[in-house]
Amino acid sequence: MVPQLSRNRRPLLGLALAAMAALVAVAPVAAVNTVTQTITAGTRSASVADLNLGSVAYSHSPRTTTGTMTLTADDSTGSNAGWNVTILSSAFVWTAGGSGASSGANIPAANFSLTAAAAPTATAGQAVDVVGGPKVPIISPVGTLDSARKTVQALALFGNGTYTQALGVSLSIPAQSAAGTYTGTLTTTMAVAP
Repeated sequence: MVPQLSRNRRPLLGLALAAMAALVAVAPVAAVNTVTQTITAGTRSASVADLNLGSVAYSHSPRTTTGTMTLTADDSTGSNAGWNVTILSSAFVWTAGGSGASSGANIPAANFSLTAAAAPTATAGQAVDVVGGPKVPIISPVGTLDSARKTVQALALFGNGTYTQALGVSLSIPAQSAAGTYTGTLTTTMAVAP
């Protein structure tokens, strides 16, 4: 009987070894891999659309003309640093029109004023936040544009998008200003930090 027992154990031992080999063959193998995505910074920009205040007749008295400029500010840097926009005007330089005037004096930059700054609206990206902005600064931007005026700002973590702002302006035309065209140049600057 002893020889019989060892013959029965051999097939069982073979089956056990085959089952263990099968388990080892199907055991999962783990690997650690990574996926990387890079986002590059875009640009930050601000500009004011050209504005024509129309024409007025020559006058012996001073007059004031008004209009509304549209500021567009965009922060596509992804920096979350916050930003502000300032606007500065040059003098309004006289050039002869078809009137035959031979000379005219420039209108000083101090005669061009910001009279109102509306709350900005979002056109793309992050929504406007009441606290973080973009928003009109606490210190009013209203006043003459012969010095830079901050018209809109966004605190850190806000202002990641494109925004427009309506700006009311007025130009005080001196009495007896010569007939012709008067052109001012605006410098619009968008800087980091509110």
